[in-house]
Amino acid sequence: MALAHPQSCESVHTGLDLFSVPPTQTAVQEGMFVEYHPLATLAPGAPIEFTISGATSEYLDLSNTYLHVRAKIPKADGTNLDADSHVAPVNYWLHSLFSQVDISLNDTLVTNSENTYPYRAYLEATLNYGREAKKSHLTSAMYYRDSSNHG
Repeated sequence: MALAHPQSCESVHTGLDLFSVPPTQTAVQEGMFVEYHPLATLAPGAPIEFTISGATSEYLDLSNTYLHVRAKIPKADGTNLDADSHVAPVNYWLHSLFSQVDISLNDTLVTNSENTYPYRAYLEATLNYGREAKKSHLTSAMYYRDSSNHG
């Protein structure tokens, strides 16, 4: 295996390893969810910023980071929609709410800083995830397959 790192040990694909006892993770002893709020009051067109201070004895698991959004679609004049209104948000709505998403770690930008975030997020979800992911956890961000029948 010319491409393997010299210090890498061999392993078996988990789908083939049916009879071995899997290893037990012992590095993380406990976990907790912490709620953070934006630094400033929300305003149309203004950035939404969060600061999460780290501690040397804690690990921030970015794969288990959630953004809770409460949103409403009103009429153009700001009043509530009628019950018979035919209105729906765009596909993958949670990611379409933001034109740009920047993530910095220790004051170092670790994401691309462009105003094309909703397009990139939609294309990544469409091209990188399988059918089961699109029918399960991606629906929490309102990802649904587009259909051409707009009857």
